[in-house]
Amino acid sequence: MLAHVKVPALDPDPGRITTISSKVVEVLRVQLGFTGVVLTDALEMRGLTGLYDPQKGSPTARAAVDAVKAGNDVIMVPTDLDGAFHAIVNSVRSGDITEARIDESVRRVLQMKASVGLNANRFVDLHQVSSLTSDPRDLDFAQHAADDAVTLVRDNGRMLPLQRSEGFGIRGSAPTASPQAERKLLVLLLAEGLEAGSGHELERAIINRRPGAQIFYFDGRFSTELVPKILSAANDAQEIVIGAYVILRAARQINVNGTSTTFFGLAGPSGRLLRQLLAVAPEKTIVVSLGSPYLIESFPETKTYVCTYAMTSTSEISAVRALFGEINNHAKLPVTLPGIAQRGFSLPWPKERSPAKVNSSSQ
Repeated sequence: MLAHVKVPALDPDPGRITTISSKVVEVLRVQLGFTGVVLTDALEMRGLTGLYDPQKGSPTARAAVDAVKAGNDVIMVPTDLDGAFHAIVNSVRSGDITEARIDESVRRVLQMKASVGLNANRFVDLHQVSSLTSDPRDLDFAQHAADDAVTLVRDNGRMLPLQRSEGFGIRGSAPTASPQAERKLLVLLLAEGLEAGSGHELERAIINRRPGAQIFYFDGRFSTELVPKILSAANDAQEIVIGAYVILRAARQINVNGTSTTFFGLAGPSGRLLRQLLAVAPEKTIVVSLGSPYLIESFPETKTYVCTYAMTSTSEISAVRALFGEINNHAKLPVTLPGIAQRGFSLPWPKERSPAKVNSSSQ
């Protein structure tokens, strides 16, 4: 998949990103010897459509043509599907795109399908799904990747690492007997729309370390009646962990009190609840972004911020491991968060909290 990014070392043209760059595809095909299917990232994204003047025709349609001309075999998620389809057909008819160029892509797609047997059988044996997707080696690799990815972006020096309850060591480690471990911990798992299964592994991992933790699930569509109870629990808690499930998607412009504001997720009731908590308890709150790392751009008042980049069960487990000091990786931020941190930024995971910091965080 070609991302909507500029790589001057491969294509110095300032108006050309990898998605529509024949030079980048040539690197894949010739230098790297890649013979598989090349596909675009979503054509709906402004990182691509912003290159085209809408006064000169559908940006999506023009981007689709350029992507095919560059050597992409599949175009993904065009907002103007009809326009993209007809633009490609018309380009072939006019000779701007050769039929041979189309044939190349069709052949690769058919070869890919044949390589997994779709030419012989298009149906999936549902009885085999579990065995095919539950190989312990795959699960171990996924967990290892999630552990390596979790990133500490902000740290106020008061909250991390969290302490385990007395007697609750993890997998052979010495039981923890810290008097600080019995502090009240509130865990809030929230989203504009929680998916089935979201938070279950995170909850299990938290309870294994802090059985007394109070845990709430907040779905912005249904859970508004929980707000007073959550705010009351936050007032009583000495430590708050907020797991925010945010799908990575384009930023949205919404109107707040007559002012246009950009949101990167959690713009509804869940966003209002997060803002309330950060207003009343910023120093004792850790925000874990499960999914989009850009969440903090909408909530810059966040004092301690952790990114996992995914909403999977492995990322939930990694987040808890990191919060309790069981992970000390050197992950670097893969994107720039304007006003927060630059791409490549890295904070070391703290190994212990000083008594002074622990005491001040409970004030």
